[in-house]
Amino acid sequence: MSEVSNARMEKRLFWREFWLLWSAGAITGLIFAALVRIPTTPVAAILLLRGHSQKPLLVGTEATEITVELAIAASCGLLAAHRIGLGAPIVERWLCGEPIKPQVRPMLVPSLVVGILLAVISMLPNLSVFHPNRQLAHHEAERISESPDRAKLAEKLGRFIDERPLTLTSLTVSYLNAAIRGELISRLFLLSIIALIFAKITGSPSGTASNRVLFAAVLGVAAIGAIASVAWQGATTKMIYSSVGMIKIVHDSFWLVIARALLGTIPGAVGFGWLYVRRGIESAILSAFVSSVVAHLLFVLVAVRLF
Repeated sequence: MSEVSNARMEKRLFWREFWLLWSAGAITGLIFAALVRIPTTPVAAILLLRGHSQKPLLVGTEATEITVELAIAASCGLLAAHRIGLGAPIVERWLCGEPIKPQVRPMLVPSLVVGILLAVISMLPNLSVFHPNRQLAHHEAERISESPDRAKLAEKLGRFIDERPLTLTSLTVSYLNAAIRGELISRLFLLSIIALIFAKITGSPSGTASNRVLFAAVLGVAAIGAIASVAWQGATTKMIYSSVGMIKIVHDSFWLVIARALLGTIPGAVGFGWLYVRRGIESAILSAFVSSVVAHLLFVLVAVRLF
């Protein structure tokens, strides 16, 4: 009888936890999509790049992507995470009516430190050493802007640019959206799934995963993120130039592109992954948000002057 009661309580806790995490990601994602004019999700962005600019189509695609992907990420991620001792410990304690201060305090300092450190590292890909053709690209852009076709080109590029000024609200929502959705998908879902597979392969006891398994999963997610970043950047750049009828004149070497992608993805994936497996998904989300805010401040106050 007690086993049945415990199973019901665990099922109820799972669904409450799922709805809380899904709602947080879906609400911030939909608000962010409403605040910007250009698509914020991959499929909607591809549709726009291929000439499908109908507003109802793009809005419907965005809403579907956001709600469905987060439903899959939160549900499957929680199921996998609970099987290896991971998840959202603060949310779980709060839903069970237990005090959360003992969980919150130990996570704050690591989350803040990692977030600030990763914000500093995120500035490295902007260094001139990784952009030897920057001046050439600027000259090419000036030449194109002064060409007879500049009005036609500006009209085409206008589809991919939101000319409205950034506000504190839109920036905050964008950083919250990136932190919550990004960590739910990359850490709670992807890292947990990979760690569970590795745990099964290595024969780890049910409900646990060794440090070796968790570290391997963190590196696996980092590798997937780097490959996806390079592939997405290459595909979207090609589609943008193709859609506006231009040929990309300035080319960086393959290794420079790879180096920028690695610096832009690997440190964050490792840092947020470490926080997730040690402190929970809440810590990873907080650190990702702090990193975005600090990176923005560094770019405004420092990088603009240097680069």
